[in-house]
Order: sequence, then structure tokens, then C-alpha cells
Amino acid sequence: MNGRIVVGGGTGFIGKEVVSLFERLDYEVLVISRKKKAKASENWQVKLEILTDRDEEPLNQNTRSWIDIEEDGLPSGTVAVVNTAGQNVLDPLRRWSPGFKQNVYNSRVNTNHLLAKAIARSKVKPKAFVHMSGVGFYPPGLSVQDENSDGGKHDFLAKLVTDWERAAQLPPEVPTRVVSLRSGVVLGVGGSMGAGSQLMPWIHVKDLASLIAHCVFSECSGVYNAVAPQTVTNKQFVKAFAREMGRPAIIPLPEFVLKAVFGAERASIITQSQNVQPTRTLESGFNFSYPTIKEAAEEFAHIMYIDPDAIENEK
Repeated sequence: MNGRIVVGGGTGFIGKEVVSLFERLDYEVLVISRKKKAKASENWQVKLEILTDRDEEPLNQNTRSWIDIEEDGLPSGTVAVVNTAGQNVLDPLRRWSPGFKQNVYNSRVNTNHLLAKAIARSKVKPKAFVHMSGVGFYPPGLSVQDENSDGGKHDFLAKLVTDWERAAQLPPEVPTRVVSLRSGVVLGVGGSMGAGSQLMPWIHVKDLASLIAHCVFSECSGVYNAVAPQTVTNKQFVKAFAREMGRPAIIPLPEFVLKAVFGAERASIITQSQNVQPTRTLESGFNFSYPTIKEAAEEFAHIMYIDPDAIENEK
């Protein structure tokens, strides 16, 4: 074993890919689950309100609760901490209410804060703390935005990213590198949204997991955009998937329908253009396996995604 990687949100879509990758790289992976100990106080539960993975599986030897981490700290031998936890912002079954927005906020900001405190308290500091963030930091529009662009102020989600990243920061005397990955849409299966002409930052889930590993193993520090180099519209994205699946592209949903389902503020995530480029990511030496939407669709255009690396690993 090369050491231990602690992954917050390791039972979610992104987290599972991260766990699988590090296990293939011969690391022991410890997943932080939202499952709580029976002795957890109501005050702590309200304070954190972890609603991230909907994980109901019992804790096993490679799983800890968030309360375990708060009370006991990081396990010995931890070489890196990764946080992919976060309530799904675009859950169509949840109304964009003040309570839901607070859950979205807490599941990102509070988990980062808890992990940062655990790192600061640890006797042997991990090499890196890599956490998910979002391109919602950047204002919408057609202008090119990269890691040096301003943002973080124009709406709830932009301010969320600002607080999300701030919560991960460590005292200057702690040598652990902090990496914030501002991710675009992580590829899954879906239909066209809005007019289809809006620019959509995106990344293949395998590239995202690989970028996380790259940031752990390299000397990366600071903000990196986790988006593919190719800029595409939502319509081009859907057509690429439809072509590889041999199915017609789904009729776009009118913007007023999306606003009715998600609320105007939340719907803006999928109806407004963002032209985000991974300038620092490429400068760091990271190579995308799926830099174009055609390459990503060819590998990922399945209703149930089957990881070919995992299949090969089982042989």
C-alpha cells in the first residue's frame, strides 16, 4: 500500500470514481459517510446538516462518519484528503427553498471546514487537501473566463463558491497544499436544456478523478478549472451523445419550464452560457483523456455507465 487517502462524499457519483482510481493505484481509501453515531448531539447535527450521498449502508472498517473525523481526527497514515461531498443542487424533487439552499451550503462549506480543522490538528500533515468547487464562481456570458478571472459575488451560487473555497484554507504554518477544483458539468446521461445554444463547461468523470489524483501527486496548489479544453453548446453536447447511442436528440425543454421546476435562480445554471477554460490545469501538465465531446461521448454513451478500468481490474 502506498498510504491512505481520505475521501469525503466517497459514495456519490464523483466520489465512487475517485475511490476506485486510488484503489487501483494501490492506496487504502477511507470514505467519510454521512451516517451518524447514535451519540451524536442534535446541536451538531443541525450545525452540519450533511445531506450529501443519501448513503444508508452500515459503516465498515474503511468508512468513518463525519462525527468520527471531528472527534478523532484523521486516521494515521493519511497522505491526502479529498472532499467531493455536496447536496445535489439540481435535484428536481427538492424545491429551491431557503431550507434546501442552506443544505446545499452546509454540505459543502461545513464539510470543508471540518476537514481543514482535522488537517490542522493532525500530527503528521497530509501532502494535499483537494476539494470540489464550481464554475458558478464566474459570471455568465460569452467572454472567456479562466482561473485568473474575477467572480464569486454575482449570485447565491457564486457566493457559495467563495465560502466553499475559503472554508478549505489552512493556517500558513500548515504545509498541506490546498487545491480547489472548479468543476463544470460532470458527464452523465441527460437531455438538452433551455434553448441549447448556451455554452456549457463540462468534464468526463474519469478525467475529473484523474485530475484529483494529479493534484495529489504533483505540486499543484490553489484554484484549477476542472473543465475540458473544448467549449461546446448544450445542443452540441446532446447531439454527440445521441449520435453515439444511435438515438435522436431529445427535444429541448423551454426555459420557462426549467424555471418552473428549479426556480429562476437555480435554472440559470443550465440556461446561461459560461465560457470557462482550464488554463492553469493545462499549465500544470495534466493531460485530458477526453478533451473533446466526441471522445467523451464515445466512451460514456451508456444508460448504465460501466467503467472499463474496473472490469479490467477484476480479471
